[in-house]
Amino acid sequence: MSDTHTAHADHGDDMAHDAEHRHGYSKYVVVGVILTVITIVEIMIPSIPAIADAFTRPGVVASLLILSFAKGAGVVAYYMHLRDDNRLFTALFMFPFGIASMIVLILFLFFSLTGG
Repeated sequence: MSDTHTAHADHGDDMAHDAEHRHGYSKYVVVGVILTVITIVEIMIPSIPAIADAFTRPGVVASLLILSFAKGAGVVAYYMHLRDDNRLFTALFMFPFGIASMIVLILFLFFSLTGG
């Protein structure tokens, strides 16, 4: 009985090892580099006067919100391993994230249009 349990445990370790090789760390590094580049762009937009002036204040805020949403989606999809899970789990995380993003955008539009 213990041999069967040991064989089953070894099989589980092999599956985890195969999954690690199938996905590899390179995809996580690539996603990390992409998120770093987005962060650098987010820093550059308001910091460089020529870019900030070209976008105007509402444009700067809108572009930063869009970039933040893209980063958040990247973190949720890759580092929370949702890309390998059932679509239902992805929806359970992304739907509230989308609702919160829409609320922020609506408030942003409301305050920018009313001058608040």
